[in-house]
Amino acid sequence: MSAALTLLLIGSLLQGALCGEFKASIPKTIKVLKGSCVTIPCSFEIEDKYNAHLDNTCRAIWRIDQKTVFDSSNPQTSTIKRELRGDLRRKDCTTTLNNMQPDNSNNYFFRLGCDNDLKYNFADQISISFTDVPARPTLTPSALKVKEGTSVSLMCSAPAPCLSHPPTVTWTPHLGESVETLQENQDKTKVKTSVVTFTASQNHHGKTISCTASYNKQDGSTESAVSTSLTADISCEFIYPHSS
Repeated sequence: MSAALTLLLIGSLLQGALCGEFKASIPKTIKVLKGSCVTIPCSFEIEDKYNAHLDNTCRAIWRIDQKTVFDSSNPQTSTIKRELRGDLRRKDCTTTLNNMQPDNSNNYFFRLGCDNDLKYNFADQISISFTDVPARPTLTPSALKVKEGTSVSLMCSAPAPCLSHPPTVTWTPHLGESVETLQENQDKTKVKTSVVTFTASQNHHGKTISCTASYNKQDGSTESAVSTSLTADISCEFIYPHSS
């Protein structure tokens, strides 16, 4: 291969890398509690030549096939109550859809529309499905066998499909103060975690420990799910007497 041809190919590759491409990053699937809301984590990339077109006229549009179910510029015409949480000028199209019902189950795709030359239907889709009951939270570790006096940390993790209505996590029995955080999965969906730390004692031995995730639906009702439980096995720390 000639040096000139090699340089031409390298130049073409560099130009393609610098020009960017149209691409949306959204989860492939997400499961929603019936009657609750869902936050779709969404970001996008566009060709570099269109960056200057990202302005206040841009709007987020979510569609099912050719039917528009949400338009951030005209919420009155949206079939689903919504909230655009992201800033399109920062290429953040994160959106919350409220009071979702089973007939909203479908594949959704994102369209960016601006009052200029920047208009694009992204091919990436998210499949939204529904459940009548929340998923069970996960309790880790799944077993507890330690000596008394040991510092123990237990973590309860529950899906948080809607940022405006994350689940409330409670522990049974009460073991102490817990620290709660929202953590992010690889696909940008969120998980509510609650970590409780305590010093193991004989008072805990034989106790059945579990955690409960409670979700407030948008009609005011609550749905809860309980984790699998573990039984605390706390052994005594035997102190041998000193010989005389």
